Amino acid sequence: MNNYYVYGHYVSGSDEPFYIGKGKENRAYTKGRNEVKPQRNKSRVKILKENLTEQEAFEVEKLYILMFGRKDNGTGILRNKTDGGEG
Repeated sequence: MNNYYVYGHYVSGSDEPFYIGKGKENRAYTKGRNEVKPQRNKSRVKILKENLTEQEAFEVEKLYILMFGRKDNGTGILRNKTDGGEG
């Protein structure tokens, strides 16, 4: 089913995300264990791509993380702790 999406969390006044994730339903606005705290201001959460299968969402998530890079490994700006796609 094509009910997955890829989302970004953005700092106020910035066009650059600080976190990229994949989800379905209300996932972009909730926090899982050991994850970045979601934005309280929902206008700072952007759905980047929607109507995806889970596999498509994994691939798009990995692409966005690759494009922006991760802070923890010195490749970019995102607070993601993985390269995405692992479910």
